[in-house]
Amino acid sequence: MKTIIGTKQNVTKELTALVADVLAHKPEANIAVSAVDLPEEVLGALAKSDLAFDKATLFQACEYCGAAGKGVHAVGAAFQALTAAKPFAAVHAPDPDADAEHAADYDAAIQAAGGLDLVILGHVAFNEPGAGFNEKTHIAKLAEVTREAAAPAFGSLAQTPEQGITIGIHTILGAKKIVLVAFGARCAKAVNATLTGRPETFTPASFLQLHTDVEVYLDEAAAAQL
Repeated sequence: MKTIIGTKQNVTKELTALVADVLAHKPEANIAVSAVDLPEEVLGALAKSDLAFDKATLFQACEYCGAAGKGVHAVGAAFQALTAAKPFAAVHAPDPDADAEHAADYDAAIQAAGGLDLVILGHVAFNEPGAGFNEKTHIAKLAEVTREAAAPAFGSLAQTPEQGITIGIHTILGAKKIVLVAFGARCAKAVNATLTGRPETFTPASFLQLHTDVEVYLDEAAAAQL
């Protein structure tokens, strides 16, 4: 793994340059973005950049299940601002109404498009502790910490969805290049486990160590325990 540490402004600038390089080599790239948990600074920087995504295809990495995945909380304002500012050739999303049997149909759509060239993650989508190494797109029970972080947007913890649909670790590791972004002190412990611990299901992001092309972008607070 390559690790980039700096201010949020510098880190997002470096990440934007990476995306520019991917598009320069393949304008029709397939890019997956974890819109639900990716820092807004990253999505904002991409929206304000001079990058052209008109030949690229965008895949949402995860979404809340049920009505929340189709209403005002779906994907988030920053993601909507990105797609409004930067039209893509196509935008795909996992079906928030899909059942467990059909969730993996999303992987088939990704493969039909030629596979993922780049995945940009703010966590590892909705792959919660215990997520298996071989899982494809699936319905995930959201951890309490995930729901608590999202609760302000929904008004209360009780109103926050208990499930999400997400691309799996197998799907993520199938991408040509992976980017993981973490900002803030609350991420420091998880970042340390991800980068220095052994790959294990309790820390699904640690499986990224098994990929040959991963870049991790951190601000100083998120890197504090490294």
